[in-house]
Amino acid sequence: MQHGFYFDHKRCVKCHACEIACKTWNEVEIGPRWREVVKIESGTYPEVKAMNVSMACMHCGDAPCRNACPVTAITKRADDGVVVVDPNTCIGCGFCAWACPFNAPQLSATAGKMEKCNFCQTPGKERPLDMPRACEEICPTGAIKSGSMVDLANQGRERAAARLGGSDMQGFPGMIVGAQQQFGGD
Repeated sequence: MQHGFYFDHKRCVKCHACEIACKTWNEVEIGPRWREVVKIESGTYPEVKAMNVSMACMHCGDAPCRNACPVTAITKRADDGVVVVDPNTCIGCGFCAWACPFNAPQLSATAGKMEKCNFCQTPGKERPLDMPRACEEICPTGAIKSGSMVDLANQGRERAAARLGGSDMQGFPGMIVGAQQQFGGD
């Protein structure tokens, strides 16, 4: 079953606690960031918009980093969908970093190998999948959620339904046409 993250940018306050928790839990050296909070800005003055996004490996279904690795050091685990780097096979060429649209794989200056978010599955420190990831556990606003993609999609649908049915949506119809195609489900 594919596992991953749900991120609510409206809740993120850019405190960087998720970055620190990730580095601490996984014992990531100074330099690489397996999770990084970035600010995305658009528009021009006076119509400027900005949002904070906590970025990590997306554990893609057809991971471009895995496909770019010339020595097959990157694999996708069948049981949970987590994309991992085998440090014993990695040659540190960086092809995975060039292929990844999220800048997830990063070079360890100490080891000379690529590394990235492993869904808190660092050998010897594996978190059970039903437990929050380190970044999720520390987030003071609840902006990061982890779990099976099915559960996360259901949570997303529930939040969308609450927004659509909430008092801030007065004047909008109480019907969604084509909801199954847009939100999935039964």
